[in-house]
Amino acid sequence: MSWKGAMRPVAAAVLGNLTVTVAKFIGFALTGSSAIFAEALHSLADTLNQTLLWIGLHRSTRKPDDEHQFGYGQERYFWNLVSAVAIFFLGGGYTVLHAIERLQEGYAPVGLGISLFVLALALVVEGFTLFVALREFNRQRRKEGKSFREWLVETRDPTTLAVLVEDSVAVLGVGIAILGIALGDATDSIWFDTIAAVLIGVLMGALAIFLATLNRSYLINRADPELNEAARREWGKDVHVQSIPRVSSIVFSPDSSVLMAEVELREETMFQHMSPQEVAQVRRFVRQLNEIRKTLEDRIQKKVPRAKEIFVEFTLPEETESAQEGAQSRQNQ
Repeated sequence: MSWKGAMRPVAAAVLGNLTVTVAKFIGFALTGSSAIFAEALHSLADTLNQTLLWIGLHRSTRKPDDEHQFGYGQERYFWNLVSAVAIFFLGGGYTVLHAIERLQEGYAPVGLGISLFVLALALVVEGFTLFVALREFNRQRRKEGKSFREWLVETRDPTTLAVLVEDSVAVLGVGIAILGIALGDATDSIWFDTIAAVLIGVLMGALAIFLATLNRSYLINRADPELNEAARREWGKDVHVQSIPRVSSIVFSPDSSVLMAEVELREETMFQHMSPQEVAQVRRFVRQLNEIRKTLEDRIQKKVPRAKEIFVEFTLPEETESAQEGAQSRQNQ
């Protein structure tokens, strides 16, 4: 699930929405339709939103440093959240207010042919960007061996999902605008144009709430259930494992999660080839390790009380050197 794969639907969406935004604002200037104005704001909000998604994708690829030792993967979720707020206020709020104001003024849209041409163009362009987003979404889910519905719920890549949902709502919004303008022209009533604009605004508000809720969950230390389940399943098969009292995980980005676990070993397996004297020696060694670990944790918690969870891994000098070389190799990849 590389960031370059997620960039494809974002780039297509930005270019597509920028094109239809200009076309829709020209259409609004020529017709005065509230529905087309709502669609113009919709496309403008989507363009700004997907630009923010691109910023998040780009910034999330930065390598870990002293200030952010687990990397910048959550930048993707933050900028997705910012974009959701922008959609809510620009697309949802202002669109509805403008439609109501036009209704109060009694302004009737003109130029049915222009309206339908602009919306037909928008339908083609936004349909194409939806196809690109859907293709990337399906590529990701097939790689993970998931059904469409499963990946819709379980995906850790909110960027591709955001573009997919936004483009789906965009196509639906164009359909609503076409229906409202056509009904308004057929009945000679300004109500249908206004109702279409309000419905588009409500759609955008609902979209913003959905995106904000999705990304919020990843910014508050969301667990990785698939990773937790895999750890319990695979470790549970090991003959040396007695039980797994605790498994915890945190999602840092679509491509990165951290796993922490407490594993109880099976004594009869561990000690089956040892003499009683060797078993006693191992027990003393383990108790000593636990005492050292507890002492180290207590020291930190006294100095820094906010350290609620501390995980210490003991290694021998040669193992430390090997681990450092492995970490350096992963960072350079």
